[in-house]
Amino acid sequence: MDNLGSTLKHPDKLCYPEDAITRQDVIAYYLAVSEPLLRFTRNRPLTQIRYPDGISEKGFFQKNPPSGAPPWLETWPIEGTRYIMLQDERTIAYAVGLGGLEFHISPLRYPDAEHPDLAWVDLDPMPPCGFPEAVALARLTLSALDAIGLKALLKTSGKRGLHLFLPIRPGPTPHELFLALKGLGVELRRVRPDLVSLERTKSRRQGVYFDFGQSARGHTLVAPYSLRAIQGAPVSCPIRPEELGHIRPAEFTLRTVPLRLRAAGDIWAAAIEPQDPSHLMRLMALAT
Repeated sequence: MDNLGSTLKHPDKLCYPEDAITRQDVIAYYLAVSEPLLRFTRNRPLTQIRYPDGISEKGFFQKNPPSGAPPWLETWPIEGTRYIMLQDERTIAYAVGLGGLEFHISPLRYPDAEHPDLAWVDLDPMPPCGFPEAVALARLTLSALDAIGLKALLKTSGKRGLHLFLPIRPGPTPHELFLALKGLGVELRRVRPDLVSLERTKSRRQGVYFDFGQSARGHTLVAPYSLRAIQGAPVSCPIRPEELGHIRPAEFTLRTVPLRLRAAGDIWAAAIEPQDPSHLMRLMALAT
């Protein structure tokens, strides 16, 4: 690990100028959280968001390996794109050396490009709503999933909302998962029409947007423990359901999350067993 950090190009380059966070700080963070991060990124198509000149300049998405990529870099060709896969600490160091700050993953896992082993939902509060409303919808969603025998993993988005991850046994297609999660959203909106929005048009959303489309083919979601490229260097951090109502998204940052991980351990480590998706699939009937 120390060797990986010592070979980093331009270690003093500022990635978060207002926070005095350098590229060396970023690689140190990612190596500190590498074990739980890699548990979710390994063997998945990766989309990284690169900021070679820091977040004060415009970033860009990267899926294919850049020109001059090392021969050891593992990739997965899917539908014309040769995705990088974030497999190990060496790949993390390489990505950060390119200016990679955010790591976004696919619900697919190599070698099956047709059947995801993850489903997920993004709970995105629309102003004037905020994090408390996202918490209310997360509790409602967890309760609805529990009623059909499913457990979800919960994390902050690293911005203003929350994400729910559902590890499942491969079987349903991305479109089937899309419809099942839409059905779940329809049922939640029936219970709390004042809170739940399913509107695809942003200007028409109210309350909290229940974004069920993130499991559709080609979509990605920010990985657990990934940084977000905004001031403060916030992290998309796994949390326990019982922490809802007691935490603020801004408290999970590059500087605090390694301390939390050392103190509490990887809170998702014992909760990643794939679940039977059949009960979730019955919700497809509600999507019409």
